[in-house]
Amino acid sequence: MDPERSRHEDDAPGVVLLAADDSIVTANEAGERWLAELGSGADAPIPPVVAAVAHAVRPGVARASTARARVRTPEGSWLLVRGSTVGGDARACAAVTIERARMHDLAPLVADACELTERERTITRLVAQGLATRAIAERLHVSPWTVQDHLKAIFAKVGVRTRGELVARVFFAPWAPRLSET
Repeated sequence: MDPERSRHEDDAPGVVLLAADDSIVTANEAGERWLAELGSGADAPIPPVVAAVAHAVRPGVARASTARARVRTPEGSWLLVRGSTVGGDARACAAVTIERARMHDLAPLVADACELTERERTITRLVAQGLATRAIAERLHVSPWTVQDHLKAIFAKVGVRTRGELVARVFFAPWAPRLSET
């Protein structure tokens, strides 16, 4: 990493415009940097995640007008890749943005890995918002004891003992190496 580059520049979203054959029409500097971090180079094809997002939004193929994916780079960073179509005919280009994933982008992956139920995810989000047991119970129309039972199950699945540890594990654990860099 260039020491003169600011963290803001390192986190800038990259934009890549892909032709119908997945060749790169153009890319901004950040887009080229993110592609390189994903393993693309002068002779390398575009990364599979970028091709998949572009393919998902192509006319005639697309099931949706936008697509997104989260991917971990070989260096351990998490990125968010989003795509949409520019133009509507067979020659339409796919506009793909690549940026550093944020905590709220990664929390569902952690919840999936811990096999949290939908109700447990809801309670985890409410805990992260700082709500007390009684407030969570009122919001969900359940008893405080039910909330406590859910919290015990969540703590066991996530491998923590306190609400603070829960929030740290679900919302900050993917960032631990980055937060320790200075």
